[in-house]
Amino acid sequence: MSETEMNSAEFLRQRAEAIAAQMPEDLADLSPEAGQQLLHELRVHQIELEMQNEELRRTQLELEAARARYFDLYDLAPVGYITLSEPGIILEANLTLVDLLGVTRKEVVKRPLTRFIFPPDQDIFYHHHRQLFATGAPQICELRLLHASGDSFWAQLEAASTPQNDGSAPTCRIIISDIVTRKQAALALHKSHQRLEEAIEELRETQAQLVQQERLAAIGQLAAGIAHDFNNILAIITLYVDLSLRTPDLPPKLHDRLETVGQLARRAADLVQQILDFGRRAVLQTSSLNLATLLQGQVELWQHTIPESIQIHFAAETADCLVKADPTRLQQLFTNLVLNARDAMPDGGDLRLGVAQLHLDHRDTAPLPDMAAGDWAQITISDSGTGILATTLPHIFEPFFTTKGPGQGSGLGLAQVYGIVKQHNGHIDVQSAEGRGTTFTIYLPALDATMLAETAVAPPAVQHGQGETILLVEDSEVLREALASTLVLLNYQVVTAADGREALAILEQDGESEMPGQNIALVLSDLVMPNMGGAALLQALRQRGLTVPFMILSGHPLKADFLQTLQTQGVAGWLFKPINIEELAAAVARIL
Repeated sequence: MSETEMNSAEFLRQRAEAIAAQMPEDLADLSPEAGQQLLHELRVHQIELEMQNEELRRTQLELEAARARYFDLYDLAPVGYITLSEPGIILEANLTLVDLLGVTRKEVVKRPLTRFIFPPDQDIFYHHHRQLFATGAPQICELRLLHASGDSFWAQLEAASTPQNDGSAPTCRIIISDIVTRKQAALALHKSHQRLEEAIEELRETQAQLVQQERLAAIGQLAAGIAHDFNNILAIITLYVDLSLRTPDLPPKLHDRLETVGQLARRAADLVQQILDFGRRAVLQTSSLNLATLLQGQVELWQHTIPESIQIHFAAETADCLVKADPTRLQQLFTNLVLNARDAMPDGGDLRLGVAQLHLDHRDTAPLPDMAAGDWAQITISDSGTGILATTLPHIFEPFFTTKGPGQGSGLGLAQVYGIVKQHNGHIDVQSAEGRGTTFTIYLPALDATMLAETAVAPPAVQHGQGETILLVEDSEVLREALASTLVLLNYQVVTAADGREALAILEQDGESEMPGQNIALVLSDLVMPNMGGAALLQALRQRGLTVPFMILSGHPLKADFLQTLQTQGVAGWLFKPINIEELAAAVARIL
């Protein structure tokens, strides 16, 4: 009852007592006027009582509405509310918390809160509870609560101390929020962030690969651009060295010097080939071959050249592991990797080589990205050497990158390996750890065993002609003279021309018969020349009905599809500069 209501009631009581005091003990003694006055007073008092009752009813309704609002605000709040004592006992709890825990209010009140906290997270609660009562500072923490079903769920607890002005025991109020959805969203966001980081990393790797490919392509273009001129120079040196070495009564000291010049010329030619390999501009002479047989032959060779402190182990899971490849380039690939393994084991160790077949189904996880389903030949080369540093590993296939000292390596070996593998539509992987050795794994597309071709028997080292006439077409005067001298030494007659137009005129004027060009047994022509190149010369000859055998001699790297086009036009063969006497003799003899 409000103060106003209390004052009103007191006033009514005082008036009632005053009226009662004025009334005679016997109502019959009242005069008519006094009776009328008393009746009036009683009626007024009745009205006042009715008004007071109405006020009480209104106050009761407001109280019930306030209780309903309290129920909505407290018991039906979207978060759990509890009042907790300093020892951690629940004194009050709203219905929302009861629903969160899946229990009744009776099962919550007067129970320790830790009973409903996931055991591994109870230390989190104890820590913040002590901090709250020690400092009075509000505390917030996240932990897992236990549902009546036995499942746990994430919740956030926000605690604040309750002011105590009456000296009662200290308590605190805690707001408990279900944060399962937020946690799930945070986990999903974290996973999404991880996927984004992985995608960015893949993008970076792809970008790095593209940059690397562009660099290789640029170097390949540069190599192709200089290969013609450089190979012309090396061809002149090589041929004149070979010619000079065949000079009768050559002094031994001069012979040794020429041998040195020849070795260095071959080394220079190897460097050009390495650049063409990693730039993927080399011309592949592919055939079906057995990797097990090829590697077995190489192992027998390495056993005589690798230090005896290194034990070579070779294992082939199958005797027929066939690929379509250039055997010379594969030998170079394997040799580079074996020499690297040798250098990584200065004190000796184990060198293991293996050949196996791998079948990938569409459902299988490929060993390397971009490996298609199908049959693959797998070659592994492992050593027990010093290993490769983790910081070095991403750069090992980069051209001119080397960890060896000056004069110990050009930095082209592994770049050449990578280029040869890629030109064969293969893949290469490397696994290494410092001090634990290195393993290179190469995957090449495999062939069916029925596709193995017979290896042709190698011709004699040097074959001489029978006096046939060869038309030599070469724009470099020095190289033209060197080639002509070599062919004469091989017992051929030589007619020379500086370009295709001059050669075409010679062929058209050759002989007095009705069949021009009949005295020319072979045209040996450079490919790239001013005025008219080798390909244009071949086309002009065929258009004129001249079927004289035609062989290309080129210092430029040629693509396989271009060589195939030349074959369809009637090219009998080709040679790539620089060449030596043995190669020139064998190629000419094979055609004639």
